[in-house]
Amino acid sequence: MVDLVINELTGVAPVDIGDALFWEADRTSISEPPEGDLLVHNFELGELIERVAAKLIEDQLTNWSAKLNRAKSRDEQRLKDYYGTIMQEIRSKIKSKGLVDEEKEKELARIEATSGELERKLLDLQDRYAMKVEAYLHSAMVLYLPTVHIKCELVRKKAKRIVTAVWNPFTKIIEPWRCEVSGEPVTEFYLEDKDAKIISPDCWDNK
Repeated sequence: MVDLVINELTGVAPVDIGDALFWEADRTSISEPPEGDLLVHNFELGELIERVAAKLIEDQLTNWSAKLNRAKSRDEQRLKDYYGTIMQEIRSKIKSKGLVDEEKEKELARIEATSGELERKLLDLQDRYAMKVEAYLHSAMVLYLPTVHIKCELVRKKAKRIVTAVWNPFTKIIEPWRCEVSGEPVTEFYLEDKDAKIISPDCWDNK
């Protein structure tokens, strides 16, 4: 099971909200959600959850996946060594006995059949070690935290735009913005010339 927090204002996930959820004395139920312009709309939210959750799941499975890959590599090498030895013995037989014509063709057919059997064994091994992961949304909670919103004007040449910087008093940081190319959280970024889009250094280098 993985969990993540999404900032609906900036569209960044996952974000850290520190110990805010553990402060029970500060919890207050509200009847109406506060007003505000949200960057992430309902149609984007599912895609964002799926992308971030997939990365978190992949990170959790890294060690296990690496263990399976090592075992798969060992089994593949054993198969290649076994069938490779058989094919080498057949080649040696052809050479040592000076086989020609029909007898040589017969042994070459054995090599081809052995090679085909090796390929089938390797495919079976691939299926045996294949891993399929399915995930589903277990539960969701909407949290409203008292953060400080600072309107900022970003300017690059003739392009201008207003964005909101979020100061989180629980983590005591300005929360990252989202790269508008990759969707990844960024604290350092470039501005695109035309629309002043926020672009991470990695995406900018790959332009």
